Amino acid sequence: MTGPTVSAIVPVHNGAQYIAAAIRSIRSQTRPVDEVIVVDDGSTDATVEIVRRTDPHAILICQPQGGPARARNAGAAQASGTWLAFLDHDDLWPVERTAALLRAAAANPLAGLVCGRTRIEEMPGAVTDARLRRADGTHVPFLFHSLLVRRDLWLVAGGMSPAFSHGEDLDLYLRLIDAGVTLAKVDADALVYRQHAGNRSRLVDVSQAALLTAMRGAIRRRRE
Repeated sequence: MTGPTVSAIVPVHNGAQYIAAAIRSIRSQTRPVDEVIVVDDGSTDATVEIVRRTDPHAILICQPQGGPARARNAGAAQASGTWLAFLDHDDLWPVERTAALLRAAAANPLAGLVCGRTRIEEMPGAVTDARLRRADGTHVPFLFHSLLVRRDLWLVAGGMSPAFSHGEDLDLYLRLIDAGVTLAKVDADALVYRQHAGNRSRLVDVSQAALLTAMRGAIRRRRE
């Protein structure tokens, strides 16, 4: 395949219930990705076996549990694509996602980030998160999974900070924007965020504290 390439990275910890659907949504893209990298972050359930069975061609990295930032960094270190694309194990990609974002990238050659909309799917047991209702992926794109990010810029930025247990994606997004990286937006769904009883975002106090830390870091950088 000529032109820009895309590496899809899926971090997962104990994701046996959802991981197969996530991988299938990546492999169902109308514009296929060039590689799928699954980073198993110390799962103790059947995640690894399901990944191998669902997609024998995926690159599978298994490591001790170290959190989502380290897992995404490990996947990015293995990736070879021009663009990095991320998906959490319990979310989905719409089938036109990759094609739509790459068209936007081609139309905006200076862009280092390309962002689409986020669509929320509420599953049984979901606790509605009003913050996500306000962040549709075009206005407040802190859901990193709705983005494409150039791999060379990711590497220059040093990837995600393992110091964050939550908010690691917003921290990196703000660091990239503060470094002058251009964001292009596309009026198309790029992520199906599945709200369910086990979302990490249910830890509201923890996640809000992490988000505030990321934003304070951005304020300090802009004052320097």
